[in-house]
Amino acid sequence: MRLNSVTHTLVIVFHYRYLLHMPVLTVFYLKLIINLGLTLGIIWTISRSGLFAKWQLEKDKLIFSIAFIIFRLIPWIGIFVVINEDPRGDIPFFFYKAEAAKQGGFVYRDFWSYHAPLYAYIISIPVWIWHNSRAIVLFMVLVETGILWLTYQTYKEKSSKALQLAVIYLMLPAAFMYILVDGQEEVWFWGAALLIWRYTIKKPDNYEVGIGLLYALTLLTIKVTFIFLLPALLVVVKRPVKMLLTMAAIGIPAVGFLYWQIGDLFLMPIQHTEQLMTPNLFSISRPWVELIFHINEKKSTMINWIGLLFTVFVPVYMAYKARHRHINEILPGIFIACFVCMMIFQASAMGAYVIAYLMAILFEIIDIRKTKHVVILLALNWLTVVQPFVWVYIKQPAYISPAMFSNVSFLFEYILQIMNVLCFFWVLRETYRKVVVPSNLATA
Repeated sequence: MRLNSVTHTLVIVFHYRYLLHMPVLTVFYLKLIINLGLTLGIIWTISRSGLFAKWQLEKDKLIFSIAFIIFRLIPWIGIFVVINEDPRGDIPFFFYKAEAAKQGGFVYRDFWSYHAPLYAYIISIPVWIWHNSRAIVLFMVLVETGILWLTYQTYKEKSSKALQLAVIYLMLPAAFMYILVDGQEEVWFWGAALLIWRYTIKKPDNYEVGIGLLYALTLLTIKVTFIFLLPALLVVVKRPVKMLLTMAAIGIPAVGFLYWQIGDLFLMPIQHTEQLMTPNLFSISRPWVELIFHINEKKSTMINWIGLLFTVFVPVYMAYKARHRHINEILPGIFIACFVCMMIFQASAMGAYVIAYLMAILFEIIDIRKTKHVVILLALNWLTVVQPFVWVYIKQPAYISPAMFSNVSFLFEYILQIMNVLCFFWVLRETYRKVVVPSNLATA
């Protein structure tokens, strides 16, 4: 069944949405109540640093398991088994792809996908066990938990707060809502970067072949978006040509096979970048830019290319400034910079992408002893949950004139966007300090 347009997919998605049990507004109010409870839990956890440091030494596996059961497994059972709520967000679309993959369909030719070629086949694994879209949500939760455990294992050697941060992460509203409720997969990006980072720690010399292999497999597994990290990575590796040759050894045969089977349909994921989303620098500056010249949404490719330039340039600049440091010292920071720049500068970036680096910034950037850090972390999480809903609820307005802000709903949502982007810039600034500034501390 060859698909000639996205129409068929949209029909499927909307069909699933009409089958959902609970009204959207009710779900949103419940999310706010849950967010409040999670925030209070985070505040309590932050106040118990000594207790968590002790637990980290004595019973970290037990505490981690209890936290997983309380903040992931029990809520999943409550939402999708007891209440019998149908999955929302992208899960209906994921289930459509997983079903098609399970039936032996060929990605891009037989079913629509914005992900890497292997993604649909990976998420079809839980569907083989339980033919239900809820199985994909549980699968996403288990993958996220595995990434969190590996992150904790990586950081616990150098931080007595690693277990505390792991528990805090499970209570972050954005992670809770986007992964447990909506089944988003962006945290996989950090999982891939984490594997690459751990490899450079384990093998500080001659690591290019290993990380080249991991990088190529990631591009075939998750999303083409991961390519944004590559230019900065090539700046800090010792033998970039060796890494590229390894990637080519995997990538060229894969692309050749796809072209042989389906022609240029494998370029389908790139088309997703043409959609204008919020919140980002373009979405908040557009009403003022439109005063100077009109922007045609249907021809937004140039806007995204300009955004791509900054998305790549800023992390590359940071990597260049820190090139004297070993890759295993700065890779998490470079990763964070890459994806936060994507959210700032790409007009097609959406709020859910914060999941890509949320775990990384908590462990790498946030200092829970500083009130300002905690406030911004919580603000970023609340804004990431609230702003997308408000934007969709008021019919996804594109602000093309300041006069539109006479509508109070529009003005409120626009302010939420600005606050969100300001949080992104703060994360970028702190990441820059983490990656680049330490080289100057000795002379300070």
